Amino acid sequence: MRIPFAEPISPRHIHIKNRKVHLLVPVVGGEEISTDNTCKSTMALRDFFDGGAIRELNAYKNALIFDIGLLETDNPLRQEKEDRFAQIESYIEALSAMRYSYIPALNRYLEKPSNLYSIQLRPKEQNSQSRVVNPAFSLIRKNDASGMPLSPLFNAMHETFPNTRIGLPDPRLKLSRAVLSVLSESPGFEEIASVLTDKCKEHFKLDIDFTVEQQHIDALMGFGPTQPATTENYIDALLGKCAPDMWVTIPKPASPFYSLPAAMPVNERTERLSIITQFFLSHLNVYCKAKGIATENFGAILDASSTLSKDLVKVISNALSLGDSVDKAICAFCNTNKVSFKLSRALNEEDVTAIQQKFECTWRIITATKENPYFDDLILLDKEASGKAAPFVTHQGSICVNFAEIVDAIAASANPDYFASVRADFEEHPVEIPSRNEGIASEVDVDLEKLVTTINEEQIKYLPQSVQNTCRRHPDFQVRQLLQDVAKGRQDEAEALLAASETKQALLQTPGVFTDYSGRTFYCTAYEYAYWAKDRHMQRMLESHMDENTKAQMLIRIDAIEANGLRYQQNGREHCSAHFDFTPLKKALQAFVDGNDRWYRTGNWRVIRRARLAVGKAQRDVPAHVAHEYCRTDRSFYPTPSFNEMTLPRVLMYNNCETGRDGYWFPLRASDSGLGFDFAFIRDARSMLFLGGVPDCSPADIDLAAIIQLDKVRTADLTQSRENLLPPAISPSVTRQLSPSG
Repeated sequence: MRIPFAEPISPRHIHIKNRKVHLLVPVVGGEEISTDNTCKSTMALRDFFDGGAIRELNAYKNALIFDIGLLETDNPLRQEKEDRFAQIESYIEALSAMRYSYIPALNRYLEKPSNLYSIQLRPKEQNSQSRVVNPAFSLIRKNDASGMPLSPLFNAMHETFPNTRIGLPDPRLKLSRAVLSVLSESPGFEEIASVLTDKCKEHFKLDIDFTVEQQHIDALMGFGPTQPATTENYIDALLGKCAPDMWVTIPKPASPFYSLPAAMPVNERTERLSIITQFFLSHLNVYCKAKGIATENFGAILDASSTLSKDLVKVISNALSLGDSVDKAICAFCNTNKVSFKLSRALNEEDVTAIQQKFECTWRIITATKENPYFDDLILLDKEASGKAAPFVTHQGSICVNFAEIVDAIAASANPDYFASVRADFEEHPVEIPSRNEGIASEVDVDLEKLVTTINEEQIKYLPQSVQNTCRRHPDFQVRQLLQDVAKGRQDEAEALLAASETKQALLQTPGVFTDYSGRTFYCTAYEYAYWAKDRHMQRMLESHMDENTKAQMLIRIDAIEANGLRYQQNGREHCSAHFDFTPLKKALQAFVDGNDRWYRTGNWRVIRRARLAVGKAQRDVPAHVAHEYCRTDRSFYPTPSFNEMTLPRVLMYNNCETGRDGYWFPLRASDSGLGFDFAFIRDARSMLFLGGVPDCSPADIDLAAIIQLDKVRTADLTQSRENLLPPAISPSVTRQLSPSG
């Protein structure tokens, strides 16, 4: 049977190269320029380090576990997948260690020279959340005591631009000037036509045939000895004859400087021109730094000189009034003031064109979205850089950095050589990292009998639907599924499986190996686990599907449990007990109740935290049905419930009041974070389960009383369980009915 592998080809954040796993950290959304605002990029990074990346890695790891189980030990593919599995484990460990230290680690890396350039503009209305590390271009953003901006460039723009008349660029005039600028002093007709052809191609990307006889033009226009033609006359005549519709087909100027509506209010137009000017200057600055032409912050240079700032703004205003290229005017100004800007060489025509193209392209990108309405801070990626000079890359719509580049020494301490090898492997890479990991094997031949004995109910989702159906009908798989459903409190699913089975007595009688939510691994039947866990509602459901023979066998088994306990393994150690013990949870709650008032009065938050987390650690170990009692929404823990309801809502969901998102008690998020490490659960009189962060001074006496009552009632329920398994003729209730005193 051909089975597709589960290992994903296009996983989030994960890139495979030379059998090395590379984890790519999304620094900000976008490819050439950031498209996320500060808040959104901060939240995306927080989600990545606060569990998002670990969830993706765990999903990848689980897919690898499935694939490895399909392969024989001598299969080379198995070795490759086991190798990637080990690498994924290294990332999970390092990410967990960096959960609270990723911001300084990333900032330290951003301070280094790279192909990523931060820019911070100076809008009139500033975003107070704007934070930039080592900006390549920036203006002074502070105001003086009277509220006047301290940036000379900003002030110069806001003084001059309100009175600037924006002239519409005349493409005919632009073309004529370009032709005249390169013609000889007394050009002939053929030279004029040739240069005109070249300039139409250069400026407007138009191939126009100006092949026409001079005599024809002279006759058409009346040029002759009495009315000699000037060079300008011949240019106009050639355009009129050979390209009469040219001005209709020429697109409007692409420069953002000429993109503002004529009806835009003056104050709004002034602010927009200021932002566009700063945006162009930042691109000019970044280009010069990337090409080694300059090393300084041009914004800082301009803000250090009111004269230089005013002169630049005057040049921009004049260019706008004439409809000339503002971009070229600014570049020419920098060349004129080469010393002030500390340029190593003058900008040439190729430089100016490259800057213009990047400027126009990125302006279209950022104005196509409303993510960054204030234009405070942006990030530019130099996609022409390569190798070691290009640690930042694009991947799946974000600008990213390799996690191995920012991992700190503490997080990498368990495997420093591995992360060093990842960095070495990533030295040569494209700037655009493909989403697909090519070379991952797609499928394998598997024997069905082996498949059903190795796959579990979490892994079956990786199989095609037809194979899933075949597995679900197999008796061995059904036994394991029943055991998992019971251990994880999935009562409806377990009952549906039994109701549909033609061999349900065999399912109920067959023991197997399974693990519950708390990591306890048992070898027993489904009923034995429910009895050990004191899950009354699950026991009653299972009993309702038993015939007398199955009940008799279960009675023998629970008597053995009462006498000898039920063995299980947890965290590498073997345990044996007759039932789940509520004592650790009750003790933790009691300790919190005893000390809470005193600790709160003295402000001993450290002890409060420790006591609260002790409750959370005990809550990690409760069977699913105890968590269900906490999470049910139809009643709280006050007043103390009787816990005698006929049904138990099998709900594990809660609302995280800190994030506003829904979460789940089980499965546990990680072995060293989440419940018991960051928070504990509190129910008391609230209508819903409450995530108690730390420090938290909420009283625990209501929860303590409820848990004591739950333990008492569920322990008493075990007597009824044993009675339900007795043959009818010797059932205690029947015996009472037949006794003489009855």
